[in-house]
Amino acid sequence: MRLVCTFILILTGFLANAQQIPGKVINAITGEPLAYAKISIKESSPILSKIDGSFQLDLDGQKSLKISVSYLGFYTRDFKISEENKTVLLQLYPDYEKLNTVYISSYRNPANKIIAKAIENREVNDPRKALEGFEYQSYSKFLIDNDKNPIQLATDSTNSEIATIVNVARAYLSEKVTKHRYNQKQGGQEEVLGLKTAGFKKPIYDVLSLDIYPTSFYENDYSIFQTKYAGPLAKNAFKNYEYRILDTLNSERPAYLIYFKPKREKVIAGLEGVIHLDTLNYGIQKTETRLIGEIDLEIHEDYDFNTSKEVWLLQKRDIKIRPGSGGKDISVFGGNISLGTIQRRLSISSIFNNEPIDNDLYLDATSINYNYQLNRVPKIEKTSAAISVIPEANKQEDDFWNANRKEPYTAKDEATSIYVDSIIKTRNIERKIEVKKAMANGYYPLAFWDLQLSKLFKYNNFEGIRLGVGGKTNDRLSKKFNIGGYFVYGFGDERAKYNINTNIYLNRSTGTNFKMGYTRDIKEVASFNYLKAPPKFYLIEPRFVNINFFYNYKQYYAGLEHRINPQLSSEIRFSQTEIFNARDYAFLYNGEVYPEYTVSTAGISFSWEPFSDYLETPENSVLIERHSPRITAQIDKGFADVANGDFNFLRTGLKLEYTIRRLDLSRTEFILEGNYATGTLPLTHTFHAYPNSSRQEAVLKRFSVAGKTSFETMYYNEFYSDRLAMLHMRHQLRPIKFSNFFQPEIVLISRHAIGDIDHMDRHQNIDFKSLDQGYSEVGLEINKIISGFGLSTAYRYGSYHLPGFSQNFAFKFTLNIKF
Repeated sequence: MRLVCTFILILTGFLANAQQIPGKVINAITGEPLAYAKISIKESSPILSKIDGSFQLDLDGQKSLKISVSYLGFYTRDFKISEENKTVLLQLYPDYEKLNTVYISSYRNPANKIIAKAIENREVNDPRKALEGFEYQSYSKFLIDNDKNPIQLATDSTNSEIATIVNVARAYLSEKVTKHRYNQKQGGQEEVLGLKTAGFKKPIYDVLSLDIYPTSFYENDYSIFQTKYAGPLAKNAFKNYEYRILDTLNSERPAYLIYFKPKREKVIAGLEGVIHLDTLNYGIQKTETRLIGEIDLEIHEDYDFNTSKEVWLLQKRDIKIRPGSGGKDISVFGGNISLGTIQRRLSISSIFNNEPIDNDLYLDATSINYNYQLNRVPKIEKTSAAISVIPEANKQEDDFWNANRKEPYTAKDEATSIYVDSIIKTRNIERKIEVKKAMANGYYPLAFWDLQLSKLFKYNNFEGIRLGVGGKTNDRLSKKFNIGGYFVYGFGDERAKYNINTNIYLNRSTGTNFKMGYTRDIKEVASFNYLKAPPKFYLIEPRFVNINFFYNYKQYYAGLEHRINPQLSSEIRFSQTEIFNARDYAFLYNGEVYPEYTVSTAGISFSWEPFSDYLETPENSVLIERHSPRITAQIDKGFADVANGDFNFLRTGLKLEYTIRRLDLSRTEFILEGNYATGTLPLTHTFHAYPNSSRQEAVLKRFSVAGKTSFETMYYNEFYSDRLAMLHMRHQLRPIKFSNFFQPEIVLISRHAIGDIDHMDRHQNIDFKSLDQGYSEVGLEINKIISGFGLSTAYRYGSYHLPGFSQNFAFKFTLNIKF
């Protein structure tokens, strides 16, 4: 019976749209579509054709309509459209006299003068610059719908009830109500007051972290879906766009109708569309934008004029995204969930998910702004989170939604809510979300246990094949703590390694956890691991295969981690580590030789991303978009005579990562890292520069995986330092587009390191050098040649240049596959 009701609701919504007649405006001579042709309807506001010349006419219960179609350089024609028309093709004939006039006068294009005025007046027309502060609320509806118009039904021959309505029903529906605050000193912040997601038992915050809603045309960069496009009103707009006047629209405040399209589509990501500019102050009244390529994107914006402040305010924005020519990820939950997946490219997640993509799906996001308050400058209490969600957001009653729902909740919307509830269960969608989130961090959930994928198999020259199992408990066992660990066995060194640990969640919303554990394993000599380094999971881990100098250790540790704010996280840790079996190495200090020793340390680590945007929910913080820089720092203090520690020392590390992204999709990355240590320091606790070359003579025998921050021509165990500075510079040229699926990326690389070490004589039974003369190498990568695979070369030069070419040259492969 419930399914029948759902069908009736959907059928009602379908019939309500039955009188819409699709059409297209074309050049009668060439057959080319006429983008943004003006279609005038008596006693109604005119409409414009889309970028492909298409349009939709609503008869509104009438049997026929008379329309007038006009386009610059073409004769205006009148047409009669009746309900008998299934589709209409409207042909306009060129007016060659007018076309010649347009071409002759193009060198002094009047549209350019209007756009120049609009750019000049951005300071007075952009509310964020014209007003000291303001606030408003918005109602947003986000859905994934189906373009298929025919209702396709399957019925049971022995039962009159409807068996399935999958082909006509929507796949996803979410609503939210948001409070927006802005002042010029602190910037802007969104506070989600209400959130409603059909079909899910638990709150789904993923949709809030999607960068769906774009920035303003007043900005130099127009950003949507974490992709930046050249702004049509940017300072350098004439370098990227060409403009043409289509019409002048008469209303209470007349507007210029300006058409814009990219000049350098293959170089700079641009948009195509029309913009309505006020003839008096050159402010934006309306925009219609289209992008057809890797994605098919439509954006419609409507503005209202505020007479008291004389500024145009955004009232409604509608965004529709369909699959394009391929290569661009468009997914609600990151690309591996059939419910809501519009487009997907190769990733780790897609390997585990073979479900087909429905090319008839489209993503539709509508936002309506209301209740503007322009006479007050709101104070923003928390500037660290771009979006925050109040605890009551998921519990709002019907009265709240009835008061704030600014777009009708249609019969089709009601049907969606019922339908999604059933398909989430039948397609096990919540399970797929759980898998996706776990795998992004290197785990696979199995009931109450998250299996750690990185512990299943590894190989290196010391252990040989390393097999094992590891993981941790998840919230199905307890929401107050987890218990984790691993057990692995190395067939080369014939030793078992293991760990057991627990995290006690003191405050999940601030990420405050007490951690403790015990480990018996091996570790690379002179490695320095930041406690707050971003978690990484490698399908094939760079460097690990060729490392051959490890030490064995047993470690007890305890610590506390805490997120001070979404951008700043910290951790303190205390540990006692017994070190033994570091090959033949021994440490000489005060006349005593230490082949084995104990190190007791206290450490504190920070990770800071001051300009990254985060979503703060009642449960945790979610990254929306990462912005440079990212700064990671750590201090470790070793204590003698504390917990049986043998040595006093201090180790510090500081890493700065900065990326410059450009509109042509090129980018430049800088990674600067410094390490400094004082005191009594065994070689196990010095620093290396991440060498990644074995000592095999033949180049091909050294063929392995290239790393992002490793020196590809530096040999393992060649250099050690107690003071070390490294600089990595990578410049990726814009992708070379041979086809939609073959777009290799060329990367130019320059790496440098300098360091030194005191008391080299203390380190027994090992030969190595310092980096006091400075080390340099230059490299070239060609990435994404086949799927995520590419090739890398590097050459060593400068003070540590070696005699033979092959000794200085490295040839490797790269692997770039995302989740």
